[in-house]
Amino acid sequence: MTRLDVDQDLVLRMARPGPRYTSYPTAPEWRDDFGDAEGRAALARAAERAGEPLSLYVHLPFCERLCLFCGCTVEITRSAERVERYLETLEIEIARAAELLGGRRAVVQLHLGGGTPTHLTPEQLVRLQRAITGHFALADDAELSIEVHPRVTTAAHVDALAGLGFRRISLGVQDLDPTVQAVVRRDQTAEQTIELVRYARERGFTGVNLDLMYGLPAQTEATFAATLDAVAAMRPDRLAVYAYAHVPWLKPAQRALERADLPGPLERARLFLLALERLGATGYEVIGLDHFALCEDALYRSLENGTLHRNFMGYTTHPAAESVAFGMSAIGDLGGAFLQNARDTRDWERRVRGGALGTARGLVRSHDDDLRRAAIQSIMCRMRLDQDELERDFGPVDFAAEWRALEPLAHQGLCTLEPRRLTVLPRGRLFLRHLAMAFDAYLPGGRARGAPAGGEPRFSQTV
Repeated sequence: MTRLDVDQDLVLRMARPGPRYTSYPTAPEWRDDFGDAEGRAALARAAERAGEPLSLYVHLPFCERLCLFCGCTVEITRSAERVERYLETLEIEIARAAELLGGRRAVVQLHLGGGTPTHLTPEQLVRLQRAITGHFALADDAELSIEVHPRVTTAAHVDALAGLGFRRISLGVQDLDPTVQAVVRRDQTAEQTIELVRYARERGFTGVNLDLMYGLPAQTEATFAATLDAVAAMRPDRLAVYAYAHVPWLKPAQRALERADLPGPLERARLFLLALERLGATGYEVIGLDHFALCEDALYRSLENGTLHRNFMGYTTHPAAESVAFGMSAIGDLGGAFLQNARDTRDWERRVRGGALGTARGLVRSHDDDLRRAAIQSIMCRMRLDQDELERDFGPVDFAAEWRALEPLAHQGLCTLEPRRLTVLPRGRLFLRHLAMAFDAYLPGGRARGAPAGGEPRFSQTV
């Protein structure tokens, strides 16, 4: 394990709201007057880059019940009719996007997210995959991945996915302690998780990801240590250990958790350090932010050789410069723009079935946006930033003000600063969001703390 030399005082100093930078500019800056015409224009521009591959994302929002910590865009239903109508609309949307992209159909990454994608039946997942492959060509080495909930994912689901070529599976775990699960309304046993991991590997899945969460109510260092040990014993290839984002102004259901014992900043810091200690002791390396991987995993090798990439689906070893997204709330990145579909299922369905794209908001990036986006991507994926390299793609670069803003972080051992080159130090991998914020032109003054004047915080806590 790379020595990170992180202590409690540093974690507490660094704890503040900030973007995760799955995009730049971040979603709060996007426009609500960005719709079908703007989306079609972006797809037309993307179609001109016919030789370049794409990533695809499909959002499947359905869950049987709502976990109270959830920050995802979901729809709670047990209606088979609702799922069927959604699937029919997806088929229309996929065909329409493919037509607008012309001959640009090569795909190197496909991810099904949610919600709970395995809320769909195995037969519906096969039907969805046929809709995709009927319009797009998956590369022989394309990475096909899916998020699942162990409680509702059956052997038949795994069999169907394996037969379709899926080889990476991501299991939401969060916490295995029964008391914590009861408070956050997550019904999932360790045995269910262990069995699903075992069966997925037996059926040919070569990548297993597990997601954990710290800062949940009723968590203690003792209970979270037990969860960490149990999860490490399953030997997932990758782990994400997210800080619980308490954003009740965005997710009203989270208000119910305020009646429980939410850990304060000191307790959160200790839980975070506990995860570093326990996972490091069992062979996991920090990739960046809150992601860990075994040294033999492709994600760690990509970090080492400088080919790591980051998009709306997180860190990936299968980079594509642009991505197309399907389903309610899904976000695409193509043609120099971000496109987000309507966040209400029925609104999205109405748009698509009415002959339009599902796009309801977005942003066309400026030259300065793309320059800063490239800088942030370099920090988060290559653990360095070279202004001279950026100049070859963007023309003159002068980040003197940004360098001055980074000096306090350099003094804290997160990075080194040469006249035109930044290098992220090992402990800095945990605080990449802070380094990236120095390049965010949309966070001036007080807004750099993540809150517009007079409003709610716009971003989750960085730690």
